Amino acid sequence: MAPQLITSGMDEHSRDDLFSMLRNERRREVIHYLSDNEGPVDLRDLSEYIAALENDCEPEEVTYKQRKRVQTALYQMHLPKLADQDIVAYDRRAGRVELASGAENCLPYLEADQGGPHRRWWRWYLLVAGVVAVPIGLSALDIPPFVSVSGLGYATIACVAFLVISVVQVARERGS
Repeated sequence: MAPQLITSGMDEHSRDDLFSMLRNERRREVIHYLSDNEGPVDLRDLSEYIAALENDCEPEEVTYKQRKRVQTALYQMHLPKLADQDIVAYDRRAGRVELASGAENCLPYLEADQGGPHRRWWRWYLLVAGVVAVPIGLSALDIPPFVSVSGLGYATIACVAFLVISVVQVARERGS
């Protein structure tokens, strides 16, 4: 059963503000994390969680630099915006964050948007493009055995590779 989206009592301006807040993936992830973890959470833990999502790794594998980049953006931009809309309560000095009363309006939209595990498919497409580009470049430099494959051969390999990754993506997203 699909979650009910609450629109009564919300004027068009406040709904636009809410959608503006939810447009950013980091802000959506903040709300997801806080709704899954009751009570105030530490900004460091929240940053580590989001950095892990963004880097396709486990939270304990996140480097200091990855976590700090996310933490700085949360501290300077995302959390103040969410706090201004009463979606989170944020104690800057203590570095503690929790859901505020305004988050109640966000949760139905986030539940409706739940699509399964987070996967950065663009990385796979970029990897395939790089793997296909290397032999094409070597062929252009007349380096054997790459020069023996025709342009049509490389085009076919590229199309098949992108087709396979697209089919895998669709299958995984529909299976989630």
